[in-house]
Amino acid sequence: MKKGFLIAYGILYLALTLLSIFGTFSLGKFSISILMSITFSAIYLTGFWAYTFDKKIWTAKAWRRIFYLLCFATTSSLLVGALLGTAAQAVDAIFGLLISVPLIYCLFQYSKADQSYWMNTEENLKGTILKDLIVNKPELEVEKEDGASKAIVTVSTEGGEYVVRITRINGENEESFKNTFSNLGQLALFIEQYTFIRVSDFESKYA
Repeated sequence: MKKGFLIAYGILYLALTLLSIFGTFSLGKFSISILMSITFSAIYLTGFWAYTFDKKIWTAKAWRRIFYLLCFATTSSLLVGALLGTAAQAVDAIFGLLISVPLIYCLFQYSKADQSYWMNTEENLKGTILKDLIVNKPELEVEKEDGASKAIVTVSTEGGEYVVRITRINGENEESFKNTFSNLGQLALFIEQYTFIRVSDFESKYA
């Protein structure tokens, strides 16, 4: 989503939240459940603005749990309003779902572990090296031996994503597997975790 749309949506969602809070207090209604609703709305908006401006707050795992919580809360409100509430409550529940869709999408994207802001500086640097190399050569391959062991790693692009294929040979035993990533920093981490091939080996061969 474009940043301009996200900013406009964020302001609208915040305004609606504040109006709802003001209306609740003006009617003299206050309870622990309302306080919890306000608290979670603030947390959801924090994640939304962090995603909009590429800021790192907490961890991807924490935000994935918050994303699940938002999905559960939104679905529960819809079911209760549509099945057990009045016609007006059903309309409010449907409107709540529609207005929450961009927020749900943004929290889902923000909670992906392969987003660059969840990577440390070293991982981002290695990802940048691979990105620069793959621009000039669509498929990178490094073969390396370490004693009786041998590893072959191929990095390519497919459908807008990065694909790594790994073959590990130890004597007569051979295994091959592949994985797909949208972030080269995480791909670099994957290669160095499962083989003795380093990003520097790609750099030495192709730079």
